[in-house]
Amino acid sequence: MSPHFITVRTVDHGPVDLPEPSWCAKAHRDDIHRSDIHHQGVEHTASVDVPGTGRVQFLNAFLSQYPFAEHSSRQVTVAVEIEGEHYEFDSDGLGDLASVIATHVLCGILPLQARLQSLGE
Repeated sequence: MSPHFITVRTVDHGPVDLPEPSWCAKAHRDDIHRSDIHHQGVEHTASVDVPGTGRVQFLNAFLSQYPFAEHSSRQVTVAVEIEGEHYEFDSDGLGDLASVIATHVLCGILPLQARLQSLGE
C-alpha cells in the first residue's frame, strides 16, 4: 500500500507535501510555520463523575508527531495532558508514567478509599 500524501500551506516554506500517517485523525491547518505541522491521533481520555460537578475528563492522550520540528524530536510520541499542558512521551517515558499512575492508585488512592470506608463505620 502506497502512502497517502497531503499538502499543507505554510507561511515560511509555501506548500509542503508530506506523507500522512494512517493514524492521523485531525485535519491539518494551513498558513502555519512548517515546524508547526502536527500529526495527531485519536484522543483517549479518562473521565469520572464528580459529585456536584458532573463528568470530568483527565489524562487526555494521543499519538503525536511534529515531522518538521526544529527544537524537539521528530519521532512519533504520545502526548498526555497533565495540568492543562501536553507533555510528549516516548515508549520508555510512557511506561514510566503508567507505572507512576498505577503505583499512585495502588499505594495512594485505594488505601485512602479503605481509610475513608473505615471512618464511616
